[in-house]
This record gives sequence, C-alpha cells and structure tokens, in this order.
Amino acid sequence: MNAPTNPDLWRKVLVPTDFSECASTAVHAAAAMHRKTGVEVLLLHVTEPAYQGLRVQTSDLHAQMKAEAEKSLAQLVIDVFGKGVTVRTLVKDGRPAEVICQTADEAKVDAILMPTHGHSGLKHALLGSVTEKVVRHAPCSVLVVR
Repeated sequence: MNAPTNPDLWRKVLVPTDFSECASTAVHAAAAMHRKTGVEVLLLHVTEPAYQGLRVQTSDLHAQMKAEAEKSLAQLVIDVFGKGVTVRTLVKDGRPAEVICQTADEAKVDAILMPTHGHSGLKHALLGSVTEKVVRHAPCSVLVVR
C-alpha cells in the first residue's frame, strides 16, 4: 500500500492500546488529529491467545477478558473522543505486533499511531519491543508517539 506520508492526508489511522498510561498518549494524539482533520480512527486492543493445552480450561476467562476489553475501549472512546463520536473498536487475540500489522493491512489504514514505552537495555531485550516490530513490518506509515 502506498499511503500518503503527510499526516494531514491520512484518512484512516489505527491506534493500538494496552490501556496503559503510555498508550494513552497515542490515543489522545489520535483524538486531536480526529478533531483537526476528521481522520477516521480505529482503536485496537490485542489479547494474548489461549494456549493449546489451556484453551479448554481458560475459555471462560478469555471470553471475560475480551468482554472487559470491549467495554474498556467503549469507555475510552467516550472519555477521550467524547459522546457521539464514532470510533471503530476491535479486540483481537494474538501476538501484538503481528495482529497490529495484519489489522492495518486488512483495514487499509494510512498510518498506525503507536506509543513507545521507552524500554532499553536488558528490559528491552527480554520484553522485546512491539513498536519496533511494527515499525519494521507495517504495511503503512507508523507514527511513534512518546
């Protein structure tokens, strides 16, 4: 996809969130962009998948986690964007970086707005960086919000 690289030309952006304070900065940036340009915003939360051996034992837990995430996304839209503002929300299972890139491709977004937790050193090596993986593999522009 050849998405415009100028933020003023973006028509649709994907904003992944894990509901952390850090992720909040990207959500607020998307809301400001929406108010200024009318860009369509798609909020995404990725939950960890149930592992094969535990799927049967944890299916109720995963259903509850998904329902809670959907409820939290709906509340986030009201709190940040305001009542009456249409923002599409999605909750998907999987590895976050892969799901974010796949969703961006499927939804044909022009850009992904992502936060960075700013981990470095050992913490970065152990945890990896979802943002770094998305930047490397995204099918569109990625705006990293600090």
